[in-house]
Order: sequence, then structure tokens, then C-alpha cells
Amino acid sequence: MADLTFLDGVRQLRSEAGPPAPSEPTRLGLNAIRTCEAVFQPRNVHDAFLASDGHINTLAEAVKDGGVDVFDPLLVWWSGQAWYVIDGHHRLDAIRQAHDDRPKLGITDVPVKVFSGSLDDAIAQSVARNSKDKLPMKQADKLESAWRLIALNSAMTKDQLRDVTSVSLRTIANMRKKRRELVDQGLDPMGLSWLDVKAGQNSQNPDEGWIERQARDWMEKLVKAFGKKLREQPEIAARMLELYSETLPRELVRFWPDEVQSEADDLRELEF
Repeated sequence: MADLTFLDGVRQLRSEAGPPAPSEPTRLGLNAIRTCEAVFQPRNVHDAFLASDGHINTLAEAVKDGGVDVFDPLLVWWSGQAWYVIDGHHRLDAIRQAHDDRPKLGITDVPVKVFSGSLDDAIAQSVARNSKDKLPMKQADKLESAWRLIALNSAMTKDQLRDVTSVSLRTIANMRKKRRELVDQGLDPMGLSWLDVKAGQNSQNPDEGWIERQARDWMEKLVKAFGKKLREQPEIAARMLELYSETLPRELVRFWPDEVQSEADDLRELEF
């Protein structure tokens, strides 16, 4: 399910609702495992070339050396028609890469663990697992994951949402308020990203996504110019922005109130 939005992915998975799985497997063939990154991969896929690729290459080498059982089982969920990985996308990509690089390894199936529950439960489980993954989620991805669960109108409490997403209670309360406002306006919250909501934009109208398109264009130019340097040396990046414009850092904070507040709340919690 490539290039789907979160809303489209949820609709597709809901349309697959059907009978329970015929069995609870402990191994599945590579071709029997599907992915729906738009729903079950909380990280921003556009950051893959900055972080995930090197991570996957490292994991693929581990598979070549030790076989597929070198990893913990992939966590899979039955949609009613097929098995979907909800935790272990990088491991699955690495296994497939190792299989393509060395067909003689004879990789035919992989170890799996079945997650039983509703689609909403599976999405929450995916977020919870990825929040604790060895490849850390960015704050923006955590916020987007929290918004998705709230947009789904999950029955989770504020404390449960905080524990699953690592987002502050203050931000969760704000997101719930925004969801109610959107519903009152007759809009589908699942059709909007948290960035859209904060900007007061409706991504269901393609003409209003110009900020996102422009931002991604600038992001690609920064990657070509600096690679991973800005992320790996944030103190230099911060000073560079200050030299570029003394007012820009303050303006960035103004546009990132939830990210800044969430980080501040996390720091205060660590102090007590």
C-alpha cells in the first residue's frame, strides 16, 4: 500500500474486515506479509534516506551473517484478508534486502508474533512499539502519531495516550479540543495532519497544501547541501540559523509551540 494517506490506509484496512485468521502462525512466508506504512509506520517516511537506509543496511548484514532468526519476531496483525506487519518494518526491509542480495541464503519465511485486536488497537500498538524503538522517533512524528489516535476517536484515556506516544498531557488535551472543533465544522479529522490542523489548513483540499510542498522542496535542498550534518550537530545548526537571521529562532519557536512545550514538559518530568 504505497503512497496512501493515513485516511486512505485506514479505509482500505477497514474494507478488509472479515473472518478471523485461520490459525495463529509463528512463521510466515515473505510474500504473505503485507505493509501499510501510512497507517503502521509512525515515522516520517521522507526521513528514510537520512536515518532508515543505514539502519536497514546494518540489519541486512546481520541477516546475511546469522539468518532471519537473529531478530525478534515481526509483530503482525490480521486484517480479515491478510497479515500486516505493525512493528518491524525495518527488519522486514532488511530481510528482503538480504534475500535479494543473496538468493542462495534460501530465505523463505520469517518468525512472527501475532497481535490480536481491532484496527484501532493495532495502530495504538504500532505507535507504542515505535516510540520505544532503537531508531528514535522525532518529536514531530510522535505528535503526528498522537493526533492520529485522537483523530480516530480512540477510547484511550489521556494518560494512556501519553504513555503510548510520549506526548505531554497538555498537548493531548489541545489535540482533543481541536478534534472537537473540526467535527463541529463538519470536517473529518482523519483527513488532516497535525501540521494542517495547527496551520488552520484543510489538506482535503489539494490547493491548500502549498506550504507542505514548499517545505519538502526546501528540505530536499538542505539534504543535498548538508546531508546529516544539521541533525548530527544541532548546536552548529542553531548558530547558523541565528547568523542567518536573529529573529528566525524566535519565529521557529512561535510556529512549533506544541513541540517546544512537549519537550519542556518532558524535561520537567525528568526533574521530579
